[in-house]
Amino acid sequence: MITIRTTDVEFHGGRPRTAPLTWGQEVIWDLVRDWDDARSYAVLTRWLPIPLLLSVGDVLECVAELLRRHEALRTMYRPTTSGDATQEVLGSGTLPVELCDRPTDDDTDWTTIVTDCLVRAAQVGFDHDKELPIRFSVIMKDGIPILLSFAVSHLSADFVAADLLVADLTALLRARVDGRPAPGARTALQPADLAALENRPEGQLLTIEAARFIRRQLDRAHPGMLPTRAQPATPRFFRGQLESDAVALAVGPAARRHRSSPSALLLAVTSALMRCVCPGDAFPVDIMQGNRTLPELAGTVCTLSQSIPTVVDLTAGTFAALTEHCAAVLAQARSHGRHRHRVVAALADEAGVGSAAHFNDIWSHLPGRPTRPPATLEELTARTADSAFSWPERVDLKNKALFMGVRGTAERVHLSLFADTALLPPGDIRAFLDTFERTTVTLAYQDVPLAQVAAWYAESRTRYADVDHG
Repeated sequence: MITIRTTDVEFHGGRPRTAPLTWGQEVIWDLVRDWDDARSYAVLTRWLPIPLLLSVGDVLECVAELLRRHEALRTMYRPTTSGDATQEVLGSGTLPVELCDRPTDDDTDWTTIVTDCLVRAAQVGFDHDKELPIRFSVIMKDGIPILLSFAVSHLSADFVAADLLVADLTALLRARVDGRPAPGARTALQPADLAALENRPEGQLLTIEAARFIRRQLDRAHPGMLPTRAQPATPRFFRGQLESDAVALAVGPAARRHRSSPSALLLAVTSALMRCVCPGDAFPVDIMQGNRTLPELAGTVCTLSQSIPTVVDLTAGTFAALTEHCAAVLAQARSHGRHRHRVVAALADEAGVGSAAHFNDIWSHLPGRPTRPPATLEELTARTADSAFSWPERVDLKNKALFMGVRGTAERVHLSLFADTALLPPGDIRAFLDTFERTTVTLAYQDVPLAQVAAWYAESRTRYADVDHG
């Protein structure tokens, strides 16, 4: 029988201090404060293998070193009377760590054990003023550590930062096995230092410049750009997900054919499909930015990602022209990505332009993405037989009319479309993702007219018209 117990990890050597929230932390804090389900939603999970020959004590010492290096992991978030918060960095303390031990005679598979550990760690959310923002589980076989999993609050890490933690832990554990000193920590800003910079005049200037850009975008937007097109389902918001090896193989070559980046190519495919949905010649889209373009932020463990409002023009005559336009939109978004969201959110509220779409491409930033597809379109199209569609979520309320996410692993893209069924009925969501895959795969080998994208989408809508109830 699997046994579960806890032990404490002590950490020392850090500098205690208090600071305001960073701009990225403010975004998550406001989300957690204002949305009832956000406490469990705003949690990121990861797992990694533990090299053989290490004891539980070795693993726990690596966890302690990780806490010493990254102030975001030993931070309490203290609410203020105004509804805001401050970050309090602890110089020393303890962190409870779960020890999950499966005996040899237990046949529970490791995937189930890891999943259960991650669910336990994530589902209750964090009490940020009472506990540290990370939870670890050491998964063992008869007392021998083999896997390490963790859940970290989005207040302390975004997707890139969570992957940085995995990389750090992997390096620390490997050094232990090899009998080498621990590798040096990356040179990077800590969250409290970043908050200080953001509150200086140069930080305020970033927000002023972003506000000017956003005002220009809002001047082009209006509520009718994403209109009601159908009777909404119950619950109202559906998320469809298409997992595809074929898209992972196609994006790089398709982007090269268009002399563009993977992100621009993916935004262009999204925009080509939005031409089939939007009645006008543009659509509003908030684009998520990782905000790690500066060297001192590349290795920062903190939540840096923020979205910025843009408007994508849909009047391009060819897919190549649309891709070029999307590359320009992404460049503008990137140059204004760091700003104080509370200021620009007030601008959007004043403008009254209604809900926008949202685009978040995480996959293009993953290392090890494939770069060479099969030799022919027919061969890659055959790989779509391995794609899998599902409905992971259905909820009554969402803060965006449409949320297009691209994530997954390097070898298998997860295309995720969360939409208001008044805008896209369930069958249209499925058709959107299927056409996304078909278009991307074809673009790896040949040009695709925008009219062809529309024809494929219409064909898929007919095919999936009977899934209006999911």
